[in-house]
Amino acid sequence: MRRLKFYMGIFLISTVIISIIFPLKVTSKQSLIVDEGDCGFYFVQITDTHVMHKLFDKNEDSSKRFKSVIENVTNFDRKPAFIVITGDICEWGGSGVTGALNCKTFVDCLFKKNGVLYADSGYSIPVYTTPGNHDHSCKTSFNKNSLRNYHFFIDSHHIVDRDRYIVSASGVSLFFIDSGSTYILEPWRWQYVLGSGLFYNDIIWLEEKLSTCEVEHKIVLMHHPSVNIRDENGVMREVIVRNRQRFVELCEKYDVELVLCGHTHTSRVFDSNEFLYENLPLNCSMYPTLFVQTDDCKQGVHYRNVTVIGEDVWLGQCKELG
Repeated sequence: MRRLKFYMGIFLISTVIISIIFPLKVTSKQSLIVDEGDCGFYFVQITDTHVMHKLFDKNEDSSKRFKSVIENVTNFDRKPAFIVITGDICEWGGSGVTGALNCKTFVDCLFKKNGVLYADSGYSIPVYTTPGNHDHSCKTSFNKNSLRNYHFFIDSHHIVDRDRYIVSASGVSLFFIDSGSTYILEPWRWQYVLGSGLFYNDIIWLEEKLSTCEVEHKIVLMHHPSVNIRDENGVMREVIVRNRQRFVELCEKYDVELVLCGHTHTSRVFDSNEFLYENLPLNCSMYPTLFVQTDDCKQGVHYRNVTVIGEDVWLGQCKELG
């Protein structure tokens, strides 16, 4: 055990030295050219992969699950334009050595070029991420929050902008935003894990970007949902705490078509009135803003396709690999 801690310490020191020698690159907006063809294009959402290093996952099941869904979607006859991963990328990330091992294990499941993650060896399918509450947390405490390992290994490009960024692709703009760390509203109901939510500056940033966005389709991506089912006391479960209602109002005001989230490890689609849509696929362009939860890649191996065809955005069923 002492030898293990020694080598972990060496590993962490090495990563810090590398970060000093090779400064981090920062950008807040990226444009992606995609081949639409006659059928438009589509992208894949994956969420809650909860990857762990083999020291903590003896059979490497978490890595195998993640690799299996990546291999599956990249081997479709028609390739996705890109992949988005909406948080809880690692079982814990934080700032410690063990979290660093988890984050590195996640990255090792993919391909990296010029600091950008790709799903394929040909570097044609980029992977975009946003952090979840587990990526904030250290192994020993949910109250000790840091994205240091996430920033070093997974996304070093958006530190200055506090993990807020936009990806634009052929008539679609995707707004990525960090929905915060773990928040327990009532300690005796610890299973209702909420997200700390959006700060005032997050709301200001989002409204500015949405109000000046000239593309037809707008999609927001974050880890925690902002609309969900309610418990027996009428309390909405597992949503963001700070600025929830303001966020929902912004999405409707600026005609956001989809808000793609994870966190709940289930598949649900709501509108702002909490109406549950159960029959998919849906042409989102015919509905108000849809607030989407996609099932996890931890207990099962799930993914969801979103297809853009001209003036329409189609939300597909959440699918599970056998």
